[in-house]
Amino acid sequence: MTVNVAEDRFVEAYNDKEAYPNLTDVAVALGLSYQTVRNRSSVLRARLRAGENVPVLINRVIQAAEKDPEAPVAHANARADLLRADIDHLLASSRYPVTNPEAVVIDPYITTKYDRLTGKKQNVEGTPRTWLTDTLTAEPVEDPRGRVFIFTGAQNDAEVDLPFWENLQAYASFRDADIIVGPGTYETQWWSENNSAVRAYAPEIEQYLCFGQMKIGENFVFCGEMNMLPTANRPISDLTTYTQGRWGVFPHSKIQLKSVPSLDPAQQAHQVMTTGLVTKPKIIPRKAGIKSIATHQLAAVLVEFDHDGDLFCRHLVADQDGSFQDLEFFVKDGEVTIDEELDGLVMADLHTDKEDRKNFDATFRAPDSITRTLKFRKAFAHDIFDNYRRNHHNVHDNAHSYEVAYRGRESVADEIRGVIDVVIQILKTTNLVIVEANHDIALERYVREGRYRNDGINIRLGLQLEDAYLAWRERVANAVAAGDPVESFSLLEHAFYLIARRECLHFSPDQLEWVHDGYSYVLNGVECGNHGFRGANGARGTVSGFAALGRKMNIGDKHSPEIMDGVYVSGVMNLRQGYNKGPSGWAVTHTFQYKNGKRTLVTLQNGKWRASI
Repeated sequence: MTVNVAEDRFVEAYNDKEAYPNLTDVAVALGLSYQTVRNRSSVLRARLRAGENVPVLINRVIQAAEKDPEAPVAHANARADLLRADIDHLLASSRYPVTNPEAVVIDPYITTKYDRLTGKKQNVEGTPRTWLTDTLTAEPVEDPRGRVFIFTGAQNDAEVDLPFWENLQAYASFRDADIIVGPGTYETQWWSENNSAVRAYAPEIEQYLCFGQMKIGENFVFCGEMNMLPTANRPISDLTTYTQGRWGVFPHSKIQLKSVPSLDPAQQAHQVMTTGLVTKPKIIPRKAGIKSIATHQLAAVLVEFDHDGDLFCRHLVADQDGSFQDLEFFVKDGEVTIDEELDGLVMADLHTDKEDRKNFDATFRAPDSITRTLKFRKAFAHDIFDNYRRNHHNVHDNAHSYEVAYRGRESVADEIRGVIDVVIQILKTTNLVIVEANHDIALERYVREGRYRNDGINIRLGLQLEDAYLAWRERVANAVAAGDPVESFSLLEHAFYLIARRECLHFSPDQLEWVHDGYSYVLNGVECGNHGFRGANGARGTVSGFAALGRKMNIGDKHSPEIMDGVYVSGVMNLRQGYNKGPSGWAVTHTFQYKNGKRTLVTLQNGKWRASI
């Protein structure tokens, strides 16, 4: 109910600012609502403007204090100074401080806006702007010989996976290694005073953060300055030139590795790779973020230097419980134990007739070789046969034919005997699976094209192989006519056992298996039966094409090691195959698969596969 207040009483109370400083006080004194007081005052003023004889009301509008035009500039400078102090502390407070923090420029930000009350333009301070004028750097390590480093990454404002972090610290202590964490942000701005989370990292890792580029020796660089979004699908595809001829490691949630060609094909290519993170996923629930969860890896990269200065890189990929394995060392619950048993070794393409002795020795011959140090359930051999002596690429190359004859390497049977010798050597330490590859099936082409018929020493073997091959084609024809499954066949396998029987050699099928061209062989959830030269729907096999299948795979064929979306590519045993010239991305790289299904690439350096411990 509205109280009926006399006009003279209303005017008296309204005009008494000393007793009633604001309209709320007037309303309380008169027993009216605040809005009624405003409405009644408006009516009286309207009647006065209309010429009626009514009391005059005072002006109760509060005038804003006049703004100091210099105040926004002072505030903007103060905000920039505060942000500068925060950034300097962040860059310098870890074990690996940035050596050139002045490369981060903080500019105060002033905008000009129109003020309606004054009718003039006025300055207003805004969020300071940040810029980089140079690459941030950390103190380099001049002589890394005998040193071990563990690199990983972390996302801002994200929770550390404590079991994995505990295991990393335990392994670092065991190996006397330095842990270095590369920071990354999910926001569009690296620094922002309005969002403290942009600068916040889990307290467990703060002292290990490295915001700068750290050069280690002459051939390696850790790119902690490379702030990449965790949703990047191919994080290093456009960074192969960034390290300028050095091995490089970049912090990112998705594991990717690429081989960067060297100019000299006799010199092994260097590699760039990402680390995985030590923090759990934390993303915006949109397409790019949701996709990134599936490829987010709790992982790190171990880099060890031997006393010759050669470096060896391996991924440490965590299982769901935070445990991981590095060669024979298994780390779980903060303890390091010895577990020499591994699932599989996918060797670099062998090309046996072009053997590089030091790499064969380091892989399966020497007392401290890979297969004599570690116990693999199975080793996989790709391109074990080279067909160097009668390759179809050299059919009309008289100079090549002369070279082969001059070296005394005209016998195809002798090349197959060389394969048998290598198989015997490998079987002394592990079971073997031969994955039929393009060089292996080149023997079939040699026979199908009938090139053996005028080939002297190879005529008799060629006749035997053609007879076996045509007999198989008869079986295929009969099976097709009857609607029965078609039997697979490998002419190299047939030739292998043909010569082995002549020399009274026996191979148990439990020890030696063959995967014929086009067939599958899955080991612990990973496809290991595809050499890599046949892609989907008859296309040529490519790493990106296999990655698009969404399946974990271990392949060979490319000679250039790579990791892309769960596809791991081994290298080649000999960097000089005779036909490769110019820049080369080839490397002597094996794929190791652990019992938990996690994998790593192991690249040999000068006949060594690890730094001595």
